[in-house]
Amino acid sequence: MPDNTEYRELPEGSDQVDMTDGKRPCLIMIKGDFIGEVYELDSSVTMIGRSDDVNLTVSDISISRKHAMVVFREKNFYVSDLDSTNGTFINKELVGSARLLREGDKLTVGSVTFKFSYQDDEDTEYHSMLRNMAIKDGLTRIYNKRYFDEMLNKEFDYNRRNNSGLSLVMFDIDHFKSVNDQFGHPAGDFVLKELAQLVEHAARGYDVFARSGGEEFIFLMRGADLDAAIQLANRVRTAVETHQFVYDGQTIKITVSLGVSYWDGNDAMTSAQSIIEAVDKKLYEAKNNGRNKVSS
Repeated sequence: MPDNTEYRELPEGSDQVDMTDGKRPCLIMIKGDFIGEVYELDSSVTMIGRSDDVNLTVSDISISRKHAMVVFREKNFYVSDLDSTNGTFINKELVGSARLLREGDKLTVGSVTFKFSYQDDEDTEYHSMLRNMAIKDGLTRIYNKRYFDEMLNKEFDYNRRNNSGLSLVMFDIDHFKSVNDQFGHPAGDFVLKELAQLVEHAARGYDVFARSGGEEFIFLMRGADLDAAIQLANRVRTAVETHQFVYDGQTIKITVSLGVSYWDGNDAMTSAQSIIEAVDKKLYEAKNNGRNKVSS
């Protein structure tokens, strides 16, 4: 989309950006599904919207496909609304075109709010640490259920639009209560942590692997067909069955049961929860069939 906005000369005393101090211009999400996420403004034009072909995609129904535009001109950033449905705001004031964006300003698109700031490496690392604390499970250090739900909703919308395919693999530890009863809860925590590290290596780099419950885990596989998901499930089942879990000199035998589901993006699934229900049903089936099995 061509930028035909007229950028007027700023009056004397306006904020001017010094781009030579090692800090990078960023938008930090402070309200929305990905709180703490840092988005660098590393090009002269940054389009924000729900579409897949903008620079900063935010999958939120309150945001238009092409919602707003951030433009860098003469050491300053300006925000323009792109005729969005729910409007663009800076510090709660409605934006029309070419509104100057200053350090600390809050930019709201739909129901999502960003803070505009200049970040050096230490700043970015700090926000990354806070983000990780919010999205990682404290024990296993893999993604938590909250983050998984965020990503599933995003991928559900993406698959609905693009029919690229989406698979889930859900599993839990067979008879995990007996591990805690026989060896104690510290041993159970050890098993959960080591299992997560073991299984994480089986994932593709862009899969989302999360702890979704006490002894329950789940994979979100974007663009993976049913065969690829079944192959992953079988690798996980074999890896866990053959691994030696040794705690305090004692070997603990562990197996897992796994359910697999696939959705091609058609209307059979009405919500992200529908996919969860489908894979949960398959997991229940694997357990009923004798455990240490894959059901798809």
